[in-house]
Amino acid sequence: MSTLNIYDKIKNMEHDFTSFLDRICREYAYRPAICETPDDTANFITYAGLRQRIKNRIEDFKDQKTVVIRAVPSAAWVIDMFAAAEGGHQTLLEDITAPEIPASVFDSAEEYHPGCLLFFTSGTTGSSKAVVLSQAALLRSAWNGQQMLPCHQEDRLLSMLPLSHVFGFICTLIWPLSQGALVQIGRGMRGFATDPRAYRPTVLAAVPSLLGFLLKTNALNPELRVILIGAGPCRHELLESVKAMDISVFFGYGLTETASGLAISQPGLDPYAMALCPDTKVRIAKDGELLVRTPCMMDGYFNDPEETASRIENGELHTGDLAEIKNGALYLKGRKSDVLVLESGVKIFCPEAEEKLNAMLGRDLALTLRHNVLTLVVNAPQRDYDAITSKLNEYNRDQPIGKKIQVLKLCDKPLPRTATGKLQRWKI
Repeated sequence: MSTLNIYDKIKNMEHDFTSFLDRICREYAYRPAICETPDDTANFITYAGLRQRIKNRIEDFKDQKTVVIRAVPSAAWVIDMFAAAEGGHQTLLEDITAPEIPASVFDSAEEYHPGCLLFFTSGTTGSSKAVVLSQAALLRSAWNGQQMLPCHQEDRLLSMLPLSHVFGFICTLIWPLSQGALVQIGRGMRGFATDPRAYRPTVLAAVPSLLGFLLKTNALNPELRVILIGAGPCRHELLESVKAMDISVFFGYGLTETASGLAISQPGLDPYAMALCPDTKVRIAKDGELLVRTPCMMDGYFNDPEETASRIENGELHTGDLAEIKNGALYLKGRKSDVLVLESGVKIFCPEAEEKLNAMLGRDLALTLRHNVLTLVVNAPQRDYDAITSKLNEYNRDQPIGKKIQVLKLCDKPLPRTATGKLQRWKI
């Protein structure tokens, strides 16, 4: 596509939900938009029906300042979300697995963002923060995704991810709706092993842990043509397993702070070599951190101007991710928070070391610094202490003096992780 064609399209792109909903209703009026059961031939809402239900619901929120959407994904969830935001309300999308936050907390804050959506970050490096995203940023993110990986009117996209997380929101809802495709809302965790074969999607978005489960349980259906992986690093063997099933697999990168999409791999190329989305600009800082500029940038962290200023400088976001650019492609290397700096100045890149340790121990584990001492925390009963110590000694023999693990701690609870499976090292 030529640059001229891209920018002509950008000028005609919707910047608010009203224009977006009016357009998809006009273009795809009687096509099925959303279904909640595998039988999408009978139990579905058309695009025209969806638009009318949203209009009918707007008035119900008129007395609310902040609207909190806290429920399992459903057609009603989608209708309420659009109605609240289109009605000009600040709309908080809450994860049902997280502690409930009443609307009054946001109503009483100094900041107010009418029509914006609030998403919580995954909390991998600290406590979760509310991110303010405009309708324009969210719609532009979906538009960017379509330029990089086309979704078609005939596609069926199964939503198995939380819609309260920006990856699920963009890639399993806004993106397919923008193209007149059918959004199939899955049955939650109870349906993970059966929903793909029951709903027969042609496109699926998944986090790496979900993809691993679907492969292990042989749940992927033969109609699938594309799987989009995001929200965390994905093992090479998982990608190869999908390719072996003659399914195109893509790896995407983005943050809550950038309304998801920043880059995505391209057909037939290295899935870890990602091309940048339109108008996305990046550079690598001296310490290896990826800095980005994007039209999908957040307005900021809710009611936290200091934190916003610490992350965005002159319009450039400090992602906290380590990356490199080779031959014009973006490669992720890990999180800055995954690098432990010892007193000696020696740096430990945790994912690399943890992969080796996991291969030896076969346990859920993590490296951390406790009182400046390199410590290995393993989810295992105390009775296994001697056996694990023996394996750890074996590992240490191959390490230089400055990188030997000095303390072993066993815990009887799973290590803290986000909903997408990312380790919350700061909580260990």
